[in-house]
Amino acid sequence: MICCPRKVILTSGVAVHARGRERIVRIGLFTDGYLPEISGVTTAIHVLKKELERLEHEVHVYAPHYKGYKDEQEGVFRFYSRRFLFNKGSRVALPYSRKATRSFKNLDIVHSHTPFSMGVLALVVGLRYSIPHIHTYHTYLTEYRHYLPRLFRPPKRTVEEISAIFCNRCTAVTVPSTSVKNELLRYGVRRSIHVLPFGVDLSLFQRPPAWNPRQELNIPPEVPLLLYAGRLAKEKNLPFLLRVFERVHSQIPESVFVLTGDGPDRDHLKSLVKDSLLNRSVFFTGFLDQACLIDLYKAARLFLFASKTETQGLVIIEAMAGGTPAVAIGRMGVVDVIKDGVNGLLAPEDEQEFARIVIELLRDNEYHSTLRRRALDTAVELSSENCTLRLLEVLEGLVQ
Repeated sequence: MICCPRKVILTSGVAVHARGRERIVRIGLFTDGYLPEISGVTTAIHVLKKELERLEHEVHVYAPHYKGYKDEQEGVFRFYSRRFLFNKGSRVALPYSRKATRSFKNLDIVHSHTPFSMGVLALVVGLRYSIPHIHTYHTYLTEYRHYLPRLFRPPKRTVEEISAIFCNRCTAVTVPSTSVKNELLRYGVRRSIHVLPFGVDLSLFQRPPAWNPRQELNIPPEVPLLLYAGRLAKEKNLPFLLRVFERVHSQIPESVFVLTGDGPDRDHLKSLVKDSLLNRSVFFTGFLDQACLIDLYKAARLFLFASKTETQGLVIIEAMAGGTPAVAIGRMGVVDVIKDGVNGLLAPEDEQEFARIVIELLRDNEYHSTLRRRALDTAVELSSENCTLRLLEVLEGLVQ
């Protein structure tokens, strides 16, 4: 029986109101990326740990060690790791730690967030101690093969087959969107697949401002601020967004475009801007801490997103929580979050049409206000609290 304090307890598939403290569920989260690394996956795992602990469950995180970083939170086991040779932002962990090993037999649930080194360790732990193993498939791995040199790059079908083999070794699988579920079914995954998006911690959006982005970037209050947040990498399709903004800027010259985050394409993107007429209207902020990023979401007029490989697009939900509607290419997991014309707008991968949609929305204050209100409603629906409770329903079915 799983205890969900202040909400409900789920027992034998029946929801009953909690009246007292029941057995704590001990959950192990296995990941190849965690703090201080910043990504959609690491953010989701960090928020999940926080929510599960708020609901009084016991959570351990098994993650790579990052040189010079010291954990402030309890329950994190670090494993010796090195930078991935072909992508300096990623880590490869040696999946052995004597201290962590002593904790494995006490777990009730193994929850892996990677199919690589720490994911393999999760498989071993689940089998060795007969612990249910749930896996969350975060990433379209087939779309990230470009990080490997051609000599080492596996065929797309091979990656699909490996993904299916891993998932079929687990007890159950969760995915953040319907499109990912359909992909895994096509790969040949036979385990039960649950669509469970990761949510946003709305309490963070109620904090006092940490800075004034417009003042710091010298952007007047009346100027339309367009925003992108996330990795500056090939799969995010950012040159397309820069070309879109060039069209927007030609019609609304006072508009500005802010890109926050970092990644392997940073220098290339900056060179594209430097060689265009947008040098004074495009800002690269680099990585921002969470509080500053939230203030930037709130300061923006629109959030622009062009990735075609997202399993969910957590940054879109974050923008919605900041009251900023999104215009995005309607592909993959994005369509599970944005309901076209309801809480945001979906656009084709066509620079002229994408720009037209942005320009019209910037000029229609009433429609923008409607989308903003509904975006905030969506953020509440997809809050980390609500999403964690849905996950707990699945976990309860495994811990019987």
